[in-house]
Amino acid sequence: MVTNETYPADKTRNPLAGYAITVDGPTSSGKGTVAKALARKYRLKFLDTGAVYRAVALSILKKGQDPADPVIAEAAAKALNFDFRHKGDNVFGVWLDGEEVTEEIRTLEMGLAANVVAVQLPVRAALKEFQVNYANHWKPLVGVILDGRDCGARIAPQAEVKLFLTADVEERGRRRWLEATAKGDTTPLEQVIQQVAARDARDSANTIICDDAVVIDGTQLNQAEVLAEAVRVIEARIKTAP
Repeated sequence: MVTNETYPADKTRNPLAGYAITVDGPTSSGKGTVAKALARKYRLKFLDTGAVYRAVALSILKKGQDPADPVIAEAAAKALNFDFRHKGDNVFGVWLDGEEVTEEIRTLEMGLAANVVAVQLPVRAALKEFQVNYANHWKPLVGVILDGRDCGARIAPQAEVKLFLTADVEERGRRRWLEATAKGDTTPLEQVIQQVAARDARDSANTIICDDAVVIDGTQLNQAEVLAEAVRVIEARIKTAP
């Protein structure tokens, strides 16, 4: 179900109304940060596709049910009432069944449960349909930006702009390690890099670089430079649009 948050369908405020932008890439590539910044800059509706799986897991666990049960998981995916809403200052919140659950879906427990539901093909099919409908609903109104791994290939193949953000595994591991260290985690850097490499291998089938995507390698770039390059690509597309 696509909820009906009010956005102004006004080209002066939403210059990319009618556009879909996909930002794909492997873990810790910075795609989420860039996608949110672009959503704020251009007043686009935003969707973190990974959060959808966490929301399904939360909806199941809130009812005391088992996310490994395929019948329960598929039903929860098909009944999903989910939305991303801009809260200001580049902060986006997650709503499930009309209630904000931004923090709840980010717990370790929810991440593990999301992994359980994500491997179930009927769940993936139902959530693909949800994501496609979400993109199609918001694109003509205010424009939409999707953050994931395969959005350009599977969710919005006709997107006007497709970006694929990447960096070498050592750099992405370093970023993940810095984030974890700031939160008090003491896992060694080498181990975090190994974890990122393992995640890459696990997600390889669903991390897709489209032929028409612009690849931005952030190995030697900081966050601001990656964002500036993404903006340059989008602005060039706007200028050449009919």
